[in-house]
Amino acid sequence: MLVLSTLHSILSQVLSLPTLHTAVLLTPAGELVSAACDPSRPKDEIRVIVGLSGEIWQETREGGFGMVDSELGRIAVLPVDDRTDANEESQLQDKEPLMLLALNSTDAVEWDELEAKGRVLAVHLAKRLTNFRDFLTVRKITPPATATTSPVPLRA
Repeated sequence: MLVLSTLHSILSQVLSLPTLHTAVLLTPAGELVSAACDPSRPKDEIRVIVGLSGEIWQETREGGFGMVDSELGRIAVLPVDDRTDANEESQLQDKEPLMLLALNSTDAVEWDELEAKGRVLAVHLAKRLTNFRDFLTVRKITPPATATTSPVPLRA
């Protein structure tokens, strides 16, 4: 069973207040699953981070992770997935990751440190979430190939 309080506890462990102040777990579709943050942080900012993270992921997914500097601080978005073998690369292209992890910090946290903490946490979460793969993932929808037809001749 997926226990949200456990996910919250795991996300809380990566925080380093006041610099690394928010960790969010979301679906690739941009739906909030769990978040841990500075208690003084408004919930509306968490929702904005979720929305931005979904957009960041869609634009940077080919690189394997995304980073952006925003009005809310630095945001790093990493896939939470247990498939890392090279022979599964074709499967990686066909499926979304299990979840996405977004970390939000001030500019006092270096990008390398933010990415490193995110990768460690993503691997840890992936080990726990892999049992739920069939329930959490959906195949990317690819439009069917269309056959090109020649135009109908005009009648004179």
